[in-house]
Amino acid sequence: MVLVILAVSVGISLLIVPAIRWVSLRLGKIEQPREDRWHERPIPTLGGAGIFIAFLLIVVVYQFLYVDQVNMPWGVILGTGLIFGIGLIDDFRPLTPPTKLLGQIFASTSVVFLGYTTNFFTPRISNDLIAQIPNILLTYFWLIGITNAVNLLDNMDGLAGGIAAITSAILAYLFWRSGNTSFMILALAICGSTLGFLVFNFPPATIFMGDGGSQFLGFSLALLAIARQPQASNVFAVLGVPTLLFVLPILDTIFVAITRLLQGQSPVQGGRDHTSHRLVAFGLSERQTLVVLYAVAIISGVVGILIETLDYRLSLVMVPFLVISLALFAAYLSRFRVVAKTNMIRSRTLNRWLIDLTYRRRIFEIVLDFFIIGTAYYLAFWVNYGLSMSIPQMENYLRSLPLVFACAYISFYVFGVYRGVWKYIGIDDLLRFAKATMVGITLLYVIDQLTGNFGNIETEIYLLFFVFLFLGLATTRSSFKIFDQISSQQTRFVKERVIILGGGDAGEMALRWILMNPEFRFKPVGILDTNSMNAGRQIHGIRILGGTDSLETILKKNNIHGVVLTSEYAKSGVDNEWIINLCQSLNCWVRILRLEFELIEGKYDSNG
Repeated sequence: MVLVILAVSVGISLLIVPAIRWVSLRLGKIEQPREDRWHERPIPTLGGAGIFIAFLLIVVVYQFLYVDQVNMPWGVILGTGLIFGIGLIDDFRPLTPPTKLLGQIFASTSVVFLGYTTNFFTPRISNDLIAQIPNILLTYFWLIGITNAVNLLDNMDGLAGGIAAITSAILAYLFWRSGNTSFMILALAICGSTLGFLVFNFPPATIFMGDGGSQFLGFSLALLAIARQPQASNVFAVLGVPTLLFVLPILDTIFVAITRLLQGQSPVQGGRDHTSHRLVAFGLSERQTLVVLYAVAIISGVVGILIETLDYRLSLVMVPFLVISLALFAAYLSRFRVVAKTNMIRSRTLNRWLIDLTYRRRIFEIVLDFFIIGTAYYLAFWVNYGLSMSIPQMENYLRSLPLVFACAYISFYVFGVYRGVWKYIGIDDLLRFAKATMVGITLLYVIDQLTGNFGNIETEIYLLFFVFLFLGLATTRSSFKIFDQISSQQTRFVKERVIILGGGDAGEMALRWILMNPEFRFKPVGILDTNSMNAGRQIHGIRILGGTDSLETILKKNNIHGVVLTSEYAKSGVDNEWIINLCQSLNCWVRILRLEFELIEGKYDSNG
C-alpha cells in the first residue's frame, strides 16, 4: 500500500505540474532574474499549485476508495488548504510581511481550534487546563516558525522540495511504525507530489514552487510533526525528534539572521547569503550542494529515528555531535563573502553590540565548549559503564556536572584557550589545550577526593574525560584548517600547476602561503630541494620530488605552468639564469616569493 500511494502521487504530480507551468506562463506569473535571487532566466512560479492539487487528489481518492477503513484528518487538510491559499494569493499579489503573518496565525488557529497541539507541557504541569495554554503558544510558534523557515529555504533550485520530500518520507515511516494509517497517507501524499515536482525543479529548474508551495510544505510538515504521538513522553521524544527533522531549515534561518545582523543588514530581506549559496562559494556545484544538504537532512532524520527506536538516552551523545558539527561548518561558511556588505539597519548600536559579544567576548566559543564539556563528560561515564547508564550513575553524572563546568572553564581561561585564532592553530595551541584539560580535570579530581560529594568518581572516568575533552577541543579548533584544505581541493577555478624550488623552512613557508591564499589559483605539484636526501618526503602533503638537477624532467612530465623560487633559494648561488631560460623554453613562468622586512624611512623614521 505504501509504494502504491507514493507511486500514484508521483504520477499525478508529473501530470499536473507541466499543466500548471503552462498556466503560469499564460497568466504571466514568472519570476524575473534579480540581483538577490539565484536564477538567471525567467521561471514560472506557480509550481506549488501542482504540489497541492496532487496531494489533495490522492487524499480524496484514497478516502473515497477506502471510506470504511480510513478516516482522514480533515482538520489538518483544512489548515494546509488555508495556508496554501494565503501563499497563492501572495504569488499573484505580493502581501506585506504583517499580512502574511496574520494569515499564518489564522491558519494555525484553525488547526489549534480542532485540537491539533503539542502536548509538551501536559505531563509537566499537573493541571491539564493550565498546561494547555503554553501548549497552544508553543504550537503557534512551531507552526509559524517552520513555515517561514521552509519558505526561506526555497532559495535554490530543488532545495526546499528535496528537503520536504525527505522530511515527509521520514514522517511517513514514523507514522507507519506507530500504526497511524491516516497520517501516514498524508505524509506519503506530500512526499510523492513533491518528488513529482522535483523532476521539473531540479537544477536547472523550469518551474518554481512559489510562496504557495513553500508555505504549504512548511506548514503541513510542521503540523504532521506535532500531530505525531511518540512512544515516550520525555522531552526529547515530544520536542527533540521533530526538531531533528527540521534541523536544516531551522539552522539556516538562524545562520542567515545572525550573519546579516553582524554585517549590519536586515535579517528579513531576501538575499543570496544562505547556506546553499555559501556552499557554492565553498567550491561545490549546485547539484553537489543539493547532495550535501540532502545528506544533512537524511542524517538528522535517521538520528531521530534511531534515538526513538533504540534509546532516548542516545540523544545525549548523537544530538550534540550532530549540532556541533553543523554549527562548526556554518561558522566556517560565514567567512565567505557572497554578497556586498550593506548597512540596512538605521541604528548600528545592535550591530556593534553583536560584534563585541561574538568576536571580543568569544561568547560563541564559550557556548560551544558548554556542549563539548557536557558531552565529553557523559561519554566518559557512558563508555566506562559499557555504553549504558543506570539511574544512580546518571544521577552521579548530573550531580557532578556543575562542578565539571566550573573547573573546565576556569582552566580554559587561565591557559588562554579563548585567545587563539582557529584558522592558524598549531602545535603550541594543541599543547595549551592538553594543559588546560589536564589541569581542569586534576582540579575536579582533587575536589572530589576532598569532599566525596560525588561518590568518589572512578579514576577511569577521569582518564576517559581527559581523552574526550582534549579531542573535542582539538577537533573543533582544527576544523577551520580542515575545511580550508577541503575548500582548496573543491574550488572550481582553473588552477595553475606549480613547482616550488627550495625546501627547508623557506619552502615550507612558500607552500603554506600558497595553500592559505586560494585566490592565487596555484596548485602545488611538488617541491625541489637542494638536499637530495629529502626526496620522497612530504611537506603539508606535497611531495619533495628531488633536486634541481631533475627540474627539466619534472617540468616536462607533470605539465607544469610555473615555478616559484623562494628568496633563499634565489640567493643560494644556483644558476638562476639557467632556470629562467629552461622555463621559457618550456613555456613556464618563473616567480620569486619574497617575505622580508623593509625599513620605511622618512619623517616617521626612528629619529623622529
